[in-house]
Amino acid sequence: MIVKFARNVFIDSEINSVGNGQISKINFPPSAFAVAPKEQMKLTLTSFEMRRNWYNVNPSNNVFYFYNPTVLPAVQYTPIIIQQGTYDSFAPTAPTGAVPPASLGDAIINGITAIPLLAASTIAYSQYTRKYTITIPAGLPAGSGFVSFQVKKLSELPAFSTTITPNGFFNDSAELLGGFPTRDGFGANPLDVFSGNPLGGAVAPAVSQVSPFVCALNTLEAIYIRTNLHSGNYKTYGFEKDLPNQQGLTPTQIFARIPLSRAFFDPTFEFISFEDPNSLFSMFLQQTQLSQVYFTITDDKGRLIEEVAEGQADAGNLSFKMSFRWEVLTDELPPDEKRLKLDNLLKQYPNLTLN
Repeated sequence: MIVKFARNVFIDSEINSVGNGQISKINFPPSAFAVAPKEQMKLTLTSFEMRRNWYNVNPSNNVFYFYNPTVLPAVQYTPIIIQQGTYDSFAPTAPTGAVPPASLGDAIINGITAIPLLAASTIAYSQYTRKYTITIPAGLPAGSGFVSFQVKKLSELPAFSTTITPNGFFNDSAELLGGFPTRDGFGANPLDVFSGNPLGGAVAPAVSQVSPFVCALNTLEAIYIRTNLHSGNYKTYGFEKDLPNQQGLTPTQIFARIPLSRAFFDPTFEFISFEDPNSLFSMFLQQTQLSQVYFTITDDKGRLIEEVAEGQADAGNLSFKMSFRWEVLTDELPPDEKRLKLDNLLKQYPNLTLN
């Protein structure tokens, strides 16, 4: 196919937001963005810029729980909140309880020691293994331990619990801790985030709780641009919220994936910038005109970027700048012209006869 016509579109989402401010709604003049029946539209991302105006530790990854099966079911899960913020180091450096915490390790132990049973706990970090070691008091209730939920279906959230929140039920805190998440729904024996074994038994937790895997400062590897257009693109089911756990591909409204090169905010590299000279991200549209298009920025699990405070997006503080190329494509030869015509054949082959 050949490009019959093209134009660039430049978008500033700051004044085009709807809903909670994170969805950019663009009304296109249909007469200017329309194609004939035998033509096709193509959208290609050319550039994207956005300030990194969010925290690497935020409500999407800062909640896990201390499980105590010896108390009433409604309060068996005590939430542990890692204070939101931009953390650029793992190792604890401040006294327990210091506010603001100086590192991710400080923030984790502050959340743990806020629970009276765990008030004497300490934390250490190894730069060689990149793991945390949390030392908890001896003699804690049998079957107790730490739990990080990562359950997609909120319908599985136990109705009897008054302490597990929807945000905590689908959370990436296990990635920060370098541990096991409980993913297979709510049951009587959730997984211990550090050992991976079911909790609720007759044995008290070990005094030394060590991360089984390497820890992380950030759980966001890339941001995704999504639209309401049927792009014809596909994605794996992955671990996106509200999608079943299965292999294979499913249609997606993802337009582009912008990787993040740093785990935390760096004032020297304040902007997430993407320039695409190679037409990596394109959509071939089956519709004949553009009228109303929505653009949304999400994480890999389909969640909106977490605001630092309510109203941030409405104030334009999570806006982005984007440009894309709109092209009209047509066949090099119209379909009717691709058929072999008898008159043309007879000119090239004068001895040709018809039976």
